[in-house]
Amino acid sequence: MLRALMVSLLATALIGGLLYYTLKRSDVVYAQQRESQISQAAQQEAAAVSRAFASMSAVALVVDVAKVQESLVGAWRTNGLADTMVIDHGNRVFAASNAGYVGQQIQDPNWAAIRAQNREVLIRDEPTPGQERITVIEPIQDKGSTIAWARLTFVRPIPQDAVRSPQERLEQVGRIMVPVFVFLVAAIGIAMRFATSRMQQRIQSVVAEAMTDRPSSQDDEISFGDGAVRPDGDSRRAA
Repeated sequence: MLRALMVSLLATALIGGLLYYTLKRSDVVYAQQRESQISQAAQQEAAAVSRAFASMSAVALVVDVAKVQESLVGAWRTNGLADTMVIDHGNRVFAASNAGYVGQQIQDPNWAAIRAQNREVLIRDEPTPGQERITVIEPIQDKGSTIAWARLTFVRPIPQDAVRSPQERLEQVGRIMVPVFVFLVAAIGIAMRFATSRMQQRIQSVVAEAMTDRPSSQDDEISFGDGAVRPDGDSRRAA
């Protein structure tokens, strides 16, 4: 019985370890998929806002350039929008949500390569752990030609999905493995008793066969009766 307990314990520990790893991997994959979905939704929203802003800015630039700056400082607000710039062909910021940037040259070393694409460019990075930054560069066009560029930066916290903690995973594995351990003890105990019984029967069968097949080695004595002639030619009679 002790042997069955030890074997069952080892098997349960092995299965439990594999189950814990599977649950942990499942939690990691779920969190990654969830974050990817949220990030994609945030990027789509940022791109939509940037396109709307570029369209509004195109109209404002044709009518009155000053209205672009007024809209940035005033009513133009959206969820997660941290910074907005409008940049001209000379790489100069002529409108920005932070008025201190107005009149300055854009300092992004990748700006020339981004401008050369002349299309919407979306850049995602994580400036600090737990925070996502989405930067959208949108060309502002009038009659098919680009007259300026809008650069919008969105910042949002990366949500931490409520996945199982290590303790919760251990508790779940324990609840699953207790009946498994009981089943293994019973199954292995029955199997070992059956194997032992079969072995004993086999041993008894072998011993019985050995006893049956052993040749008899009794010494045969040649008895000679009274008056019988002995092999040496002499005879013996009773006195």
